[in-house]
Amino acid sequence: MLHRVLAALPRKLKSLRPRWTWILLAFGLPWLLTPLSCRASASGCLAVLSAWSFWIASVVLAFLGFRWLWRKLLFKVSRRLWVILLLVSVLPALTLTIFFLAFGWLGLGAQVSRSIQGNLKHYEGALHQASEEASDHAALQSIQILGEAWVSRTESLPKGMEPGVPVLVYTRVPGKTDLKDVFMRVATRDSLGFRLLTLNLHALGMGGRQVWGGRIHYRVDWGDQASEFGKGANSPPQHGVRTKAGQGDLALEGATMFSQREPVASWALGEVEKGATLLRSFSLPPVSVRTLDWETGRPMVLTLRPETSLQEIFLGFGFGEGNLSAQAFLIMILLVTVVIALGCFQMVAFIMGLGLARSLGRSVDSLFRGVARLAQGDFAVRIRPRSRDQVAQLTLAFNDMAERLQTADAERSERLRLEEELRVAREVQMRLLPDVALLAPAIRATILPAREVAGDYFDLFKLPDGRFAFFIADVSGKGTSAAFYAAETKGVLAALDKMALGPRAVLSRLNGIWCDSHPRQVFLTAIYGVFDPLSGAFAFARAGHPSGFLRRSTGEVERLHPEGIGIGMSPDRFENLLGLAEGRLEPGDCLLFFTDGLSEAQDPQGAFFGEDRLAAALAEGVGDPKTCVLLAVDAFLQGRLLEDDLTLLVLQR
Repeated sequence: MLHRVLAALPRKLKSLRPRWTWILLAFGLPWLLTPLSCRASASGCLAVLSAWSFWIASVVLAFLGFRWLWRKLLFKVSRRLWVILLLVSVLPALTLTIFFLAFGWLGLGAQVSRSIQGNLKHYEGALHQASEEASDHAALQSIQILGEAWVSRTESLPKGMEPGVPVLVYTRVPGKTDLKDVFMRVATRDSLGFRLLTLNLHALGMGGRQVWGGRIHYRVDWGDQASEFGKGANSPPQHGVRTKAGQGDLALEGATMFSQREPVASWALGEVEKGATLLRSFSLPPVSVRTLDWETGRPMVLTLRPETSLQEIFLGFGFGEGNLSAQAFLIMILLVTVVIALGCFQMVAFIMGLGLARSLGRSVDSLFRGVARLAQGDFAVRIRPRSRDQVAQLTLAFNDMAERLQTADAERSERLRLEEELRVAREVQMRLLPDVALLAPAIRATILPAREVAGDYFDLFKLPDGRFAFFIADVSGKGTSAAFYAAETKGVLAALDKMALGPRAVLSRLNGIWCDSHPRQVFLTAIYGVFDPLSGAFAFARAGHPSGFLRRSTGEVERLHPEGIGIGMSPDRFENLLGLAEGRLEPGDCLLFFTDGLSEAQDPQGAFFGEDRLAAALAEGVGDPKTCVLLAVDAFLQGRLLEDDLTLLVLQR
């Protein structure tokens, strides 16, 4: 893995553009990663150069990254329109609104957090100082100004509690065994064990409310070590009672947003001045402090979440009490904000939006005019791209389409010319085929080309003694070249003395002539034989062609398969490998020959028709065997076209 990364690293570095910015950034990394001093020395000068390199490279890369994002954003027309809308109307006002709201919310939250944590530190210091008093009365007297406090004693401290260190604890309220609360407690040693000085924290919340107004929510959760205990029998029970505690109405409620599990307890102190719309109440950032469960010693977390509203904040300015200066100051801020938002930002956004809209409109108009001319048949029309966005890509695609249509139109004219020539060639080829019905009514034949002209061929010759010589062949390949080879074969076959030569001799002569005049990659399969329609005697030889099928009048089907290889495959071994099939047709019998276009016909699922289906069609068919076979093939194809030429030759008695 590391080897591949190191091997690909130089290639990745070469692809960085512009390269000089990355070089500057690499030169500036020492200033960022090491404490270089910018003093008047050699190292100081180096530090200054490194710092300047880093910032220059950062600014340039930030600009390039922004430009890349901008182009990506404006690439689609729909995105560009939305950008126009945002730039013109929504974005400036929304940005300023979010900025001021976030600034005010964070600023007020920071002050609230500082107030709460400062008060806690003050309480801790006061409680620690009070714990150093010798008498209980003096200790309580020193912290009575902070709130309700009391002294108790215990023989031992829970885990996590150290003498002399003030700690927030979650424990039972004195006199109320079914209710718990959070207190600040410090322990000191004495003769009876430990003296516990406890301070109620309700005054803390009420005092902090003077900063932000509204209410403060308290929530107690288990700390980080809670998972060690789970929710077993040692977990304290959840409470749901209401009672008076200190200066506020304490009520246990459900969980808050800072934990997925139910809180141990939560309550709220104070009320919020509620208003409508913008004056509705909202929460400030919470403050969380460590707490200790007094009974089990388990760590806990106390979360204080202030809640206030704009109406509470305005009351803090003195609204409703005649503070006109504060009101005038706020009105001035609002006026300045409106002037900046509607003046500067809106004007810049409006100008940018007009520019984008104008560019988009011109590009779309040019594209519209080009499409109109293309629809009228002007394939030479081209459009000049005006930008580098999605419309420009569409314009380039339009130009490419127009060029392709222009090329296709020229190719269509050429194809029509070639199709006319093929039609004429097919007519010539069909004239070369014999009229079987006139020569011998007992012999029937058909040819179905897969293209305009076929590579299949059949022929029929009447011999002087009343017999007929029949020939069926399939030239390798399809189309025009195969048809020309078939026509050439007809001329060679017509020149042979078929009366003196038997089927094996005719095919041997044909193979010799073919091998002398054709390349080895061109060959043909064929069956040549003689048939006497009066006696029914037949004899044929097979040169690599599909087998013949003999159907008896009883419906029995036989497969005739003499040995033989294709014509043109071997000039020496052809005659030795050639066999001969002989027999006699009884009244009602028929002999069928075909080319591989029949057996290799495919249905829409890709299955082949095969010789088994052919034998079944012959056995089950009634009447003309040629019609039965063609109907069976047509049903099997289910509308699909033939992939190869199909030829049938049927001998009947």
